Amino acid sequence: MNTSTLEAEFRQGFGWYWNQGTLQQFLAFIDERCVIIDDDVPFPMDKAQFSDHLQFRRSHWESVSWIPYDTLFEVAGDTGIVSTAFTLRGKPKGSGFRLRHGLATVICHHDSATGGWRTVGITMDPIQGHIEGASPA
Repeated sequence: MNTSTLEAEFRQGFGWYWNQGTLQQFLAFIDERCVIIDDDVPFPMDKAQFSDHLQFRRSHWESVSWIPYDTLFEVAGDTGIVSTAFTLRGKPKGSGFRLRHGLATVICHHDSATGGWRTVGITMDPIQGHIEGASPA
């Protein structure tokens, strides 16, 4: 349980978002008890709701990726915290290319049964100034 293992497992688990993994890998990294706050949805979601949301989003985009940068990893006991800036970039079907910048916090716990890290909380918030008036009416 250290920042190196947290970083490696976060990058592998979230790799689907930047086209370096599968949706199944991403969902496997998410604990069943996870609470997700995503800027696209006005309410907290559980893992099943988030999976449905991602499937819906994928069906309406030609391409999409989530690029983290300036990422910080901290571990305290069996809790890991990942804080990152991100750029969501992609092209919705029938519309122009989009960029959305934001901040995310991912809370993980070290699962003693599997010996690995699992996500129990995800918060993704856009930087509002980057999206106001950015989408076509």
